[in-house]
Amino acid sequence: MSNPQKEQTRFFNDIYKPRTINLPFPYDNLDHGKKVLDNEAECDRYIGLYGGHHFHKLYEAFPSTKFENMEAKNIEIIDWGCGQALATCVLIDYFFENSFRPKIESVALIEPSAIALSRGYSFVCQMLQPNFSSNSTIKTVHKCIDNLNYSDFDSNPSNIKIHLFSNIIDVEYFEINKLYQLIINLFKGENRIICTSASRYTAISRIDNFYNLFINNSTVIDSCKSSEAIFKEIFFNKNKRFEIGKIERYERQFTVRL
Repeated sequence: MSNPQKEQTRFFNDIYKPRTINLPFPYDNLDHGKKVLDNEAECDRYIGLYGGHHFHKLYEAFPSTKFENMEAKNIEIIDWGCGQALATCVLIDYFFENSFRPKIESVALIEPSAIALSRGYSFVCQMLQPNFSSNSTIKTVHKCIDNLNYSDFDSNPSNIKIHLFSNIIDVEYFEINKLYQLIINLFKGENRIICTSASRYTAISRIDNFYNLFINNSTVIDSCKSSEAIFKEIFFNKNKRFEIGKIERYERQFTVRL
């Protein structure tokens, strides 16, 4: 007798919602989500407090990329400062929700927290099964962005590269120009760069500066941005319930051929 088909893991119900249960209030400081996480409890707390914001901001951004045009094409996902790989998990969830089936050849997860990186690897493995390729390579890079070098990556110029920057460009712990140089020298071919963040001055300024490095030196197409707030269901820890809340955001995405 054949085994029953395993049900697809979903980000909102299977990863985010369970970690809103028993959240402490007041909670230990995670530096507004910027702290390098040290243990399982902090990782769970981060998802419970911020996972819904990641999910909704990314779901709002992804339609502009027109992933339907990548159907059956080979793609690489690079998740920069990935934490627990929430952005990659939400992207795979979005593919499943919309019946998109690109060939995910590889996933690169870059993160300085060992525990967050390990959990991110496990989450991505869960999300890839059973509806996406079991042959996808998942590479974890346990480093800060400023410490990365070319040998940390293996990219195929014929693949489409999807670069995810979810709530990371605004973190002022790494040099934007150094990151830019790494991308243009390593990731040849078509690159789609998706940046999402909270709508704060520092975030907007750094994301725009990052974009301007490309626009001034490369051919950029399909560029879009938005700072329109969205109203979506998120968990309010003070009230201990899910409610429709306002999510401030800044999004900029573009394609560059290198």
